[in-house]
Amino acid sequence: SKFQNRGVKQAGFYVLVGASMPNVLIEVGFLSNTSEEKQLRTAQYRQKIAEGIYRAIVEFKKSREFVMAEG
Repeated sequence: SKFQNRGVKQAGFYVLVGASMPNVLIEVGFLSNTSEEKQLRTAQYRQKIAEGIYRAIVEFKKSREFVMAEG
């Protein structure tokens, strides 16, 4: 992929403070980057991002269920 994975970071983002459930803030691109902006304008690219986020959530859920079952 030509896009750089910037990894996972943790911080106390104001928009997530006070949430009463697990949460995540996902940054999928930068509109200030003309190449990324162009891709984000396409429904196909946004669908690919959405499917990737969905798969990540499903895999995380499965991993937590396994840990809880083993506990």
